[in-house]
Amino acid sequence: MTSTGDDEPTTSERDHPTSARDQALRALLVRTVEQPSRRRRWRAGAIGGAVLSALAGGLVGGAVTAAAAPDPEAAAAQAGARAAVLGATQPSMHVVGEPRGVIGTGDGALRVGSVPTGAELLVWSLRCRSDGGSTSVGPASSRTSATCTTGRTINGSVRVADVEGADLTVRTDGGTAWTLSVGWVRTPPMPGPSAAQQYELADGVVTRSEYLAAFHRFQGCMTARGDSLGVVPESSLFVAYGVDDQDAGDRCGRAEFDEVSAAWQAEHPAPADDDGTWGAQPYDPAADPRYAG
Repeated sequence: MTSTGDDEPTTSERDHPTSARDQALRALLVRTVEQPSRRRRWRAGAIGGAVLSALAGGLVGGAVTAAAAPDPEAAAAQAGARAAVLGATQPSMHVVGEPRGVIGTGDGALRVGSVPTGAELLVWSLRCRSDGGSTSVGPASSRTSATCTTGRTINGSVRVADVEGADLTVRTDGGTAWTLSVGWVRTPPMPGPSAAQQYELADGVVTRSEYLAAFHRFQGCMTARGDSLGVVPESSLFVAYGVDDQDAGDRCGRAEFDEVSAAWQAEHPAPADDDGTWGAQPYDPAADPRYAG
């Protein structure tokens, strides 16, 4: 969704995600569970000569690759697990613990154990390694579904309160091969105002040049996050713009622009009879000598 306005969204309009304590990373508490009624197998990659367990309890059942002869596909699944988990959620999210990647065929299940301290979501990403029928992934409380075609991904997430102790299952045709990546994530704390923004506010006056400088930093931050604002006219009293990535807008705004913008608006309050066009009027520095600097 694109958000727009006569000026950027103010601090009071932004969401405030719950900050999570940045504890030491803990391992993902998940273990694989064999379902003997279906012919399929799990394989775990090997690192440093030891077969990776799929977290608490280790890998149970199935054909597991021996440490002496690690399976390249299984090793690749584990190596790519973190990137797959991050690709299935907001770019700003932080991984808690070490995601796990496993490969399998047909139905399968991962048992979710205790939630690591600070985690807010369990995220999964299943990549189809062959064509197949309808495939669904997730715990009973929240499943994502699609038809498996080679290379397709099926992503999903669930709040930790709805998943602890549950099974994350894969349901698909018996011959469908897949890679499943699973990890815990949390929302990082919102940033505080940057040193530059604090400096612009320090004397209690925000000038036009400071207002635009703060906006330019905000633009640069958004571009760095992959959501360029494009060409934004700067001739009006209040700069008008839109963002597609609201999370990036919240974070970049908080760091570089929100407080300066709020101060600038407070210095130029709309009259009581404003019809909503006050901020769109052309800025006239001659009529604003105190703040035009």
